[in-house]
Amino acid sequence: MSNADTQTTCLQIPDGATLLIVEDDPSVRRSLRRMLESERSSVLEAADGEHAIGVIERDEARLIDVVVTDLRMPVVSGFELIAVLMECRPALAVVAMSSVVDLPPALLSVPFLRKPFEPEELVRMVAPIVLESQTMRRQARQARADAAESRSLAKRQETIARDQKARSGELRIALMELRRRIALQDVPAKRSDPS
Repeated sequence: MSNADTQTTCLQIPDGATLLIVEDDPSVRRSLRRMLESERSSVLEAADGEHAIGVIERDEARLIDVVVTDLRMPVVSGFELIAVLMECRPALAVVAMSSVVDLPPALLSVPFLRKPFEPEELVRMVAPIVLESQTMRRQARQARADAAESRSLAKRQETIARDQKARSGELRIALMELRRRIALQDVPAKRSDPS
């Protein structure tokens, strides 16, 4: 992929992306949703970290590409949500955002947006993350498909081997039957002796 392709790709979120917005302010959440949906993304919402955990637990197919979370929220904070995701779902990308706090040293690896930010800033940050997430998911699907094909091939080979063994048994039985018939033909018939 050329540098120009990378720049073009990173200027828009790939089609089919699914993002989870975790924000306790409903107006900010709605604004982010509208902006991301204009990028042809599916957007899920959560009002706090606890609600977000429920949404993520229901995502059994692991379709969420990125969690974009505020840091200061009631019930379960963004800090707690990020820590739980880093421990339990490390492959799920997270972007933190806040107007009042910075990331603690333990979370410096998490991409961070200072509020207020321009929509383009969010897109520039999220687009390459989504691209990587979708690539990893595609590779995982391909690996599962390859594994299923290998299991199917192994079962077919097992069936063929079992059939060949059964036929081999049939051949041995036929050989033994043939030898028995030949042996019966070689035995002279008993004559009844009149004496």
